[in-house]
Amino acid sequence: MAMAVAKKSAKAPAARSGNDGIDWRSLYLYAVCLITLLVVLFSTVSLINAIINSVFPDPAYLDPYAKPENAPSPVLLDQQERDNQIRAIKNIFTSFTTIAVATPLYIYHWRQTKK
Repeated sequence: MAMAVAKKSAKAPAARSGNDGIDWRSLYLYAVCLITLLVVLFSTVSLINAIINSVFPDPAYLDPYAKPENAPSPVLLDQQERDNQIRAIKNIFTSFTTIAVATPLYIYHWRQTKK
């Protein structure tokens, strides 16, 4: 009977698969996919906000406590509104560029996980 127990315990380690450790390749690929997916998600939100800001730029700031003689000129207020619109257009390009870089990285790494 002791011999039967010895045989069972000897076979138990042999029955285990050799894949006991962490699969670092898969972990890396899924981590990169997660990060790039989040970058694309947040850049898309930023892109939508920038488009809205370019279509409807923030109005120029008027200090409600300013004295009438210190009020900014209408030319200055128009310039400030144009600057807000230009800044929004720059943000559109920044967001689009980020999406254009992160999306191929995501697609490449996601395809690697399928292999």
